[in-house]
Amino acid sequence: MSLDFSQILAPSLNEVSIAEIEGKILNLGCAKDQNLTHYINSEGIVFPNLQVPYQLSHPDLVHLGTRRVVTDLPTSPTAYGRFMDSVKHSIDEQINQAQTYIQEVTQNIKDMLPSFLNNYIFNADTEEYMQSLRMKIDRYPAKIIDWHPYFSIFAVAHRVDVILLYDLRVEEWFPEVLENSLQKEITCMAWKPLGGNILAVGCRRGICLWELSLEQKKESVPTRLPAWMRHLHYPGHENIVSLAWHPHGYSLATGSADGSVILWDTAFETGTPLTRNRKVTFLSWSPVGEFLFSSSLDGKIEVWETQRWTSKTITSNGYPVETGCWTTDGRALFLGFDGYEGEILVLSISPNFDYEWLPKIDLSPIPECAGIGIEQLAIDPNGERLIACFKNTQLFKDTPLLLVFDAKLPSQVSKKANLLNFPRTMRGPAWNDPDDQGAFLTQSDPKPVSLSFAKQFTRGSLLSPVWGDGQISFIPFLYNKANK
Repeated sequence: MSLDFSQILAPSLNEVSIAEIEGKILNLGCAKDQNLTHYINSEGIVFPNLQVPYQLSHPDLVHLGTRRVVTDLPTSPTAYGRFMDSVKHSIDEQINQAQTYIQEVTQNIKDMLPSFLNNYIFNADTEEYMQSLRMKIDRYPAKIIDWHPYFSIFAVAHRVDVILLYDLRVEEWFPEVLENSLQKEITCMAWKPLGGNILAVGCRRGICLWELSLEQKKESVPTRLPAWMRHLHYPGHENIVSLAWHPHGYSLATGSADGSVILWDTAFETGTPLTRNRKVTFLSWSPVGEFLFSSSLDGKIEVWETQRWTSKTITSNGYPVETGCWTTDGRALFLGFDGYEGEILVLSISPNFDYEWLPKIDLSPIPECAGIGIEQLAIDPNGERLIACFKNTQLFKDTPLLLVFDAKLPSQVSKKANLLNFPRTMRGPAWNDPDDQGAFLTQSDPKPVSLSFAKQFTRGSLLSPVWGDGQISFIPFLYNKANK
């Protein structure tokens, strides 16, 4: 049974979506919009408005009107800084000239070789995939956001490969960032479940494992953030593109574009290869830890059951999986594929390790989503809402919209029925209120770059998208009554 998209109306260009209340998206056209009164009467929560800058030397929190902006300090470079910038510019020019020469020589050699030797010697598909991945995530100020499992704290990976931490309880940024010379070209990160003071960061040279001292004090953030970094590295296991914690934190699975999946015992810093010669694009544990899902660059899907570590190869559409998320019971997985446009595929896996493809979600009837690939899927901790954000794989034109679904468990619907229903769209913070003189001027229609749901939100669910202009917004989905 196909979904009814006929009632979908995207918010206008001068509107921003601020919340969902009882299944209805609330949009504002200006600060005096009547929907704001409806939001207040529904006991809506007013969240801070955050901005991450494109350039970052040292984060601090300043107030500009009613907006809060992460900015750079100092504001003007020193004479020494200008001198070092000129030296760096000169060195960069020489490196670029050398790289251009090497690329020309390499291309000449490639042209003379058969294709099978090309792939064997140069790993052309891996190189192309990593370049496209880095180009995609490094073009925006912030590239990844992830909420802490039980504190109202989230981590943001900046494009210059430092991690920023924000405490929503006191509405302050931590004054110190997480940075290390080994933490370069960040592609993924995740907090450890049930041990949330550990943050795993996937990088070009392996995994940076940060252990933090986070207190439950709510008055203010500490002036110093005690943090210790351990580097996990397995020979030949670099260019990490995906990582996933076991839901109980027992182990960490990491996937490399170079061709392997490693299971880590992070306490002893030991890694066990699960596969080799399989260039990974996506990894995900099921919510109870009984299955580990993996997709590779050649489009193959492999799923392990984690009792005996036997696996099954699953036939799909031949495209690599780019994103996915499980239903909360672990019986189904929503998938978006790289290069496969306009559809969400749904894979069902039974406890006895049988699988089947459930009805797919065809998004082509939505004009704003036609011909557009899915970049990220996120499901809230309650399993009630699934969010999709998009990229255009044909015209390289991003869409600013989020697509929202009501999500169901396989046990809650009849056989072969859709698990996603009632689609609607949301638009990001593209407008600038002329009444707010201190507002940060945003670019028109920024696209969502990364999505993360807060793990603890009693009134429904709380989505935090990072947008292409560096804004971080908080979108509550209020479908539970407030605790009185």
